[in-house]
Formats: sequence, C-alpha cells, structure tokens
Amino acid sequence: MAAPNSAGTWRIVPASTIGPNHVKLGAQNQDAMKCEPLPSGAQVLAVADGAGSQPRSALGALFAVEAAADAGQEIFGGRLPGTADEWRAAAARYTELCVAWFDQRVESAVEDINRQAVARGTSAKAARAQFATTVLAVVMAPPWFCCVSVGDGFVVVGRDPGGAHLVVPPPVDRGDAGQTVFLTSSGREAWLRREVLYDPAVYGVALCTDGLIEGLLDYDHGPNGDLLPMAPASFTGYFRYFANPANDANELTRKLLSQEFAGTSGDDKTMILAVRR
Repeated sequence: MAAPNSAGTWRIVPASTIGPNHVKLGAQNQDAMKCEPLPSGAQVLAVADGAGSQPRSALGALFAVEAAADAGQEIFGGRLPGTADEWRAAAARYTELCVAWFDQRVESAVEDINRQAVARGTSAKAARAQFATTVLAVVMAPPWFCCVSVGDGFVVVGRDPGGAHLVVPPPVDRGDAGQTVFLTSSGREAWLRREVLYDPAVYGVALCTDGLIEGLLDYDHGPNGDLLPMAPASFTGYFRYFANPANDANELTRKLLSQEFAGTSGDDKTMILAVRR
C-alpha cells in the first residue's frame, strides 16, 4: 500500500501534441514522454524534445525518456533515500545513469543502422548528432523530488500555501550562439542541471517541453534588470482542475491543441502534470 503522501496517491495527467509547424510539414511529434511507477512507491516522470533539425531526433527523445525511467528503477526502485545527503548522492548516481544509458541506446542504434546500410549497399548511415534531444526527468517520492535536466524544459510546482513556483526554469542563455544544448552536444555536462527538493507543501508538479514556454510562463525583471521567466499565479488553475478526478484528463490535450496555445509556438507541446488527489 502506498504511503499517505507517496507518488501513488497522486493523479498523473500526460499530454503531448504536434506543433503547428510540424503539422504543416506532415512531420511527426518529436517530443516523447514517460510515466513510470516504481516498486518503492516513487514515480518517474520524463519528457524530451527532439531537435527539429535532426532526422532521428524523435527516436532520440524516446531513448532519453526510456533511459530516465530505467535509471529510476535502478536507483529509486528499491529502498528510497532517507536523508538529504542520501538524496543528493542518489540524484548524482541517477543523473549519471540517465546520460550513460541514453548514450548506450544511441550507440547501439547507430551501429545497427550503419550495419544494415552496409548490408544493403546504401549510404544512408546514422550519426550520433541525428538523435539530438533534450530531457527533463523528475523522480517523485513526496515530499522529496529529484529533477534532472539537459536542455530547455521546465518544471513548475504548486505549493499550498505558496502558489505556483518555477523550480527548474528554461535557461536564459542556452549555450553558444543561443543554441539549445542537447544530450548529444559536446560539453553537455556544463549545462546539465540536477536539483533535489524537499517540500511537504508541494501538491502539484508539471514537467513541460520548451514548446510551452510562451504559452505558460510570464517574465519579470530580475535583480540586474534582466527579464527572467516565472510561473504566473494562474498556473495553479491546472493543478486545481485536475486534482478533481471527475474532470476529464483529456482536457489537457484539448487545451494544448487550442488556438490559445497554437498561436504561441509552432513547436510540439508536451506536459506531464501530477497532482495530489
């Protein structure tokens, strides 16, 4: 039986829609998502955004969320950490496995594709860069949360009391020349983010890919006058609505497909929303 405040007592609402630009091109959704309950009572939530410029990025995104889920099983599937130090150590091991197991999947795919290309006598070979993707994963074991990110996804939590907070923001500087950093990028380690959060007041968590930045986040001036992203107070409306099991989970997909969101970005849009029941 799940503990009173375990991830098993939360409602998980996933949604992913193809961006208007991809619809026009007849392209597939290059985002991926995965929700993985663990034997320990924890839950792994992961989203990934494949690079639109790369031909195998949708597969790369799938590899990323699969690696995050498998790493969660390995690190958090049995006994959960009990102290802050144990959580930080587990988060470090989890991060290493997420990256390493993504790399293994990509290397295996490249070898298989290239072996088949040689057998067919074609030049359609694969390269690591073709699997470019971001990844954002949260291991939920309330009141503990472990977040790992490479790229421009973001995490919003709802607190009671406290409202909505952007705990993993999209990077303001995405790297050289303002480009997104991917799991396949050289120097990705410098842009890899890892957070451990202990907060009994958290009742909602939302993982989002960058296609939702314009539609969901606001901006305010920071201490140095720079514009910084923030979660608007209205974000709590998502948590409150889906906390009611009588409300249809498909409403989140309909929301992401609405003109209100379609007009904010041509990119694919993916959200996993978790809320305490």
